Amino acid sequence: MILTNLPLSEQEIIDAYIYVLARYLVIRQEHIDLAEEGVDYNKIKFNELGKAEFVNPNLDVAYLESWLAIDENTPVILEVPKVEGRYYTAQIVDEWAEIIANINERNYPQKPHGLFAMCLKGSSPAIPDSALRIDLPSKKAKMLARVERQGDDEGAVQLQRAFKLIKAGGPIIDPAVAIPIFTNRQPITVDVFRQPMVEQVLASAPDAMTIALELQKSVRAVADFVEQSDANRETIDVIIKTKAFPALIQFIRSYGDQRGGWIATTGKTTGFGDDYWFRAAANFAGIWWNNNEEVVYYIGEKDHAGNELNGSNAYVLNYEPDALPAQHVYAYWSLTLMSLPDYRVVPNDLERYNLNNISGLQYEEDGSLKIYLAGELPPGAPQSNWLPAPKGKPFTLNHRLYVPKPDVLSGNWYVPPIEKLALQ
Repeated sequence: MILTNLPLSEQEIIDAYIYVLARYLVIRQEHIDLAEEGVDYNKIKFNELGKAEFVNPNLDVAYLESWLAIDENTPVILEVPKVEGRYYTAQIVDEWAEIIANINERNYPQKPHGLFAMCLKGSSPAIPDSALRIDLPSKKAKMLARVERQGDDEGAVQLQRAFKLIKAGGPIIDPAVAIPIFTNRQPITVDVFRQPMVEQVLASAPDAMTIALELQKSVRAVADFVEQSDANRETIDVIIKTKAFPALIQFIRSYGDQRGGWIATTGKTTGFGDDYWFRAAANFAGIWWNNNEEVVYYIGEKDHAGNELNGSNAYVLNYEPDALPAQHVYAYWSLTLMSLPDYRVVPNDLERYNLNNISGLQYEEDGSLKIYLAGELPPGAPQSNWLPAPKGKPFTLNHRLYVPKPDVLSGNWYVPPIEKLALQ
């Protein structure tokens, strides 16, 4: 429909909301991060193993993270240690969560470690001769580095702690834009269009998408309409709550290559491009998404029959002997189970939140592998192969393949279907 006094269709209003929501989600994460005691710009936070304070974490790595802040005269220098024999990357993303760089031996074979100078694009600050310059599109960026644990937590932590940020001065740092507090369970709705906040949000960071200006024009048109009256505000709020947000959840559950209850993100080998729906979905369900050359994500929220996963049932993944995930990666694989809709790990007595290539899994006599997903250990299932689910509640799965082989990227290999077990 066309709303009175607003030359935008309902779909254009929905698109405007989805577009700008992606930026609000990054700003929310900035507020969450900086509110933590001891966390500051240009200071590395070394996350405790097995913990990460954001949605959809990878528990197979030692994380470290930092909000980088620079200006025209002030870079910040990242020192990456020499890492051999295990997966690592220092992912740099902009303020919309678009990937700027993944620093590792695959992308920087001539300089896989050492000094990397983060500089504002177009600026000319002094940097060390040995540093490789990396341009940032705005004065802030997020650095999230991962070092594979590989069953050697002591070694992983030593490497984690060897990453350093070297300050090259005192940049002028603007605080994060003030926005209302919201959660995935209680998302921000019409307030995304509140003036002058929405204008501050749009002005706070450039967007790399080629269609950004067109979409920002729509955002401003909706914001102007909302400001005209309470009735207009209510109209937009209803559209967001009944159409836009449900459409985002449906997008998350249906995007990509779908097979056997899974949705795969194959096809995103570089970045978001102009896919603002995918960007909003990634920022909502798993902020700091990385591209498929680093990792392929298989998201499971339904069984192979199309029914939503629930901890009141039991499920099995059956990997054939010639289709084991370890055979299809150059690095490693993992399977994480999380609650919905907040995408957080599920507390359980075993304190087991994921399984991976070093979990000590029990294989069948023919070399195949069965992984069980249930609120209670299914009869006959080895406990080593059981990933506890929340009893009577919905859940989701994230099956990651790090540095996937070509047959994964092409879709020729795919994870097995999520099969519901018939329990007696």
